[in-house]
Amino acid sequence: MSTALAKAPSIVTQAGADMPAALDFLKPRSVAIIGASRDPSKRGNRAIQTLLDCGYAGTILPINPKETEILGLPCYPDLASAPGEIDLAMVCTPARVAPEVIALCGERDVHGALVLAGGFSEAGPAGAELEARTLAAARKGNVRLIGPNTNGMFDGHTGLNLTGWPSVYAGGLGVLSQSGNVALSLLAQSHQNGHAGFSTFVGVGNEGDIRFHEYLRFFGDDPNTKAVIVYAEGFKDGRAFLEAAREVARRKPVVLYKAGRTDQGEGAARSHSGSLAGNYVAASAALRQAGVIQVERSDEMFVVADLVSRTGGRPTRGVAVLSEGGGPISQAADALAERGLDLPPLAEATVAALQTITPNASQLSNPIDAGGGTDPHPRYMPACAREILADLAVDALLIVGYFGGYQVRYGASLREIENEAAHQLVALAREHGKPVVVQCHYAEFPTEAIAILREGGIVVVRSIEIAAAALAAAQRFHEVSTAPMDEASAPTPASAEAAQLAAAARTEGRSALLEPEAMQALAGAGVAIPPFALLRAPADAARLPAELLAGPVALKIVSRDILHKSDVGGVRLGISGAAAIEAESAALLAHIGATCPGADIAGVLVTPMAGKGVEVVIGVTEDPQFGRLLMFGLGGVFVEIMKDVVFRTLPVSRSDAREMLDQIRGRALLEGARGMAPVDREGLVELLLEVSALAMSAPDFVEIDLNPVIVNAEGCAVVDARILLAGDAG
Repeated sequence: MSTALAKAPSIVTQAGADMPAALDFLKPRSVAIIGASRDPSKRGNRAIQTLLDCGYAGTILPINPKETEILGLPCYPDLASAPGEIDLAMVCTPARVAPEVIALCGERDVHGALVLAGGFSEAGPAGAELEARTLAAARKGNVRLIGPNTNGMFDGHTGLNLTGWPSVYAGGLGVLSQSGNVALSLLAQSHQNGHAGFSTFVGVGNEGDIRFHEYLRFFGDDPNTKAVIVYAEGFKDGRAFLEAAREVARRKPVVLYKAGRTDQGEGAARSHSGSLAGNYVAASAALRQAGVIQVERSDEMFVVADLVSRTGGRPTRGVAVLSEGGGPISQAADALAERGLDLPPLAEATVAALQTITPNASQLSNPIDAGGGTDPHPRYMPACAREILADLAVDALLIVGYFGGYQVRYGASLREIENEAAHQLVALAREHGKPVVVQCHYAEFPTEAIAILREGGIVVVRSIEIAAAALAAAQRFHEVSTAPMDEASAPTPASAEAAQLAAAARTEGRSALLEPEAMQALAGAGVAIPPFALLRAPADAARLPAELLAGPVALKIVSRDILHKSDVGGVRLGISGAAAIEAESAALLAHIGATCPGADIAGVLVTPMAGKGVEVVIGVTEDPQFGRLLMFGLGGVFVEIMKDVVFRTLPVSRSDAREMLDQIRGRALLEGARGMAPVDREGLVELLLEVSALAMSAPDFVEIDLNPVIVNAEGCAVVDARILLAGDAG
């Protein structure tokens, strides 16, 4: 707990106002309850009672002008009358008086205020105006706000409990949540578990003042917090959260469930990148890049955070599966493989030892079906585990089936045997320093064996899939925590050429560069661009440079009004010789004149036909939460149907670019398929870095689409390029 008495120095917040930098009031030594009440049904009464019941050792200051005593504590008419320093005020008054109450907090030098009431920005324009006035009062008084529209906060290690929940099991899990019900679900899981609890919880509410990233850094520095659980529906400052996550996630696991995964944004964007970067897709990519561990199911949050907080960053890729039945090991093998984990073969000595322990076993290769020897003899489980954990190929052990619940399945006669086996398994896990997870069909039964396992640090779950997800998350944290730090990207100077191209386009009232201009911008960024020429008239074909007459070329219509050329028949392929180019250009212009009457035609682009290879797409788009994103995936005309793309926030590092190549579903095409040679991966990585640099140097280029880019063993060829300008992309 902080011992600083003076208010923290000021910094400029995202809202642009001077506010105290430190969040020491999240561990307050004194709490004022504004709106304290004698009525047990009121939050202002329950908060005081809960603080007393939880043994809060700080000073509790009830504030109510109509009372002199509440629950045995002196009650003060106002903040000015309350004695001593006030670290935190809990505001239990209606939303409409929040600006006035926060102003009084500022006059009294209260460090932080927790505003419970709803009816602010989440309730519409009038509520947003009320929230703005409340925040203005906080800025003026140098008060930091938790919420508004929050369900409270607690500290499991100090007895601070301002949530309305009667009790909190103390432990090492910190929770940041935009939903009180989600937090309550986590609390219920903790109580059911009995051996995994919480360090700190904050309901972030509307993020009116303090944002997710500030809380995350606080949790990252909190010695009681071993892992952080985040439930988020959105971020007021996504880029700042990513920066905080990059710092914290290398030291402590940050486990996040992001709601809103089916929301694909507001309307279809005009480019492939914009239409594919739905809110959840963009968020998932950005969060992964920052080292955040994402879970796909809400019931995974608690178990994943619990296990990962216990592994200490140790690897869990190589998992041995042990059971007394064939069905569970088959399910476990599938679940682990689907999440990228391995089932390594056991050493011959390990198999021989297992054969001695369980001579009637059905299968002793990994996964291990020890069936005949362990059913119903739980003592064989630790005996087998001893040999398995000693195997150098094994990083972690997953036991699936009855263990922990034999005394339920087969009766009380096995209770003492199973309890002793549980003690032995705990000792073995500690001896070898390898994670052990038990999936038990009876995990929700309060057996003594399960209690022994959990008390000893072994995670016990009901679901095989959740067990596999937790082990995969532990491996992810190992990778994040041990990965070498990428060198910080050097600031990219603004591109004068890009700015000039954008200015010229806007002068003509255009919202996008013409394709020749886009090619020029790419070439200026170092991208290798094939030769090209713009025919203003078909007769100009005779004056084309020799390099465009030496082989077959592609002809493409160039128009400010046509973004998707192939959709309107605006492309001709495999044309050879000046005469054929002239004739086909004339035919192409006539076709577009008939099918797109009124379109402003700049001419016909002539460029050599690209060689054979894999079609990929590279793009840049703007996400409202996380800023600019680089996209990579399988390209071509079906890119929006296949949707085999991945994203990263800009700027990307070399390791980011390499990881993008490995993450698409069709990565086998890059490695060589159907007799094709592997593509030039490093050339593709360089192209991704060049496009990233262009986007960083050209803020006017709000969206970039290179589709397709033909990639083969010789390199990369940009076949089509489109660049949209800021303020105009829809």
